[in-house]
Amino acid sequence: MIRNILFDLGNVIVDLDIPHCTDQLNNLMRHPDRQDENQAVLVRAIQDYEVAAISDELFINSIINISKPQVYAQQVIRAWNSMLIDIPEQRLEYLKELKSEGYNIYLLSNTNAIHLDWVNQFIRKHYRQDSLNHWFDRAYYSHLIQRRKPDISTFEYVIGHAGIQPHETLFIDDIYENIESGKQAGLHTIHLTGGHDMIGVLKNYLKK
Repeated sequence: MIRNILFDLGNVIVDLDIPHCTDQLNNLMRHPDRQDENQAVLVRAIQDYEVAAISDELFINSIINISKPQVYAQQVIRAWNSMLIDIPEQRLEYLKELKSEGYNIYLLSNTNAIHLDWVNQFIRKHYRQDSLNHWFDRAYYSHLIQRRKPDISTFEYVIGHAGIQPHETLFIDDIYENIESGKQAGLHTIHLTGGHDMIGVLKNYLKK
């Protein structure tokens, strides 16, 4: 019996456009022809930033260091945030519906301070709540817990901290590697593939 539902954030709750963000970042690059080198720098910086191993300033500077002259922090932040598109109201309403049906609702996201600031500003502007945390019993953000998916230890940390049982917990994520680690941690899982909305997929699962 499912008692707990653990949600990913990007492309589950928040709509993302990662290719657009990639294009915006590439437009800043000093040597756009060296995409492999640039990508390696970006991936390393993102992974470090998502577990707070580097600060906002160091993350931004890691991008500025491979960018054209006269690229400044605000340009990097705009490009980095350009992947964040929308938080549809119907998804937040569905979270409320799930809570009213007795489910415990949790969030586990690989994210960072700049993106979380954007999300919470969006929430304050459009939904008049202080933060996204309003819709969850507990929210676990990688840069705050200093752990990230797909490390199994991340799932074990959430399970222990929330005091939930894996066999009573459903995890929904759009990234296959995260789903596989969730399974290894004993969770039920839904892999939300492209073009499928969380609400319809989850409703069908819970009816079974």
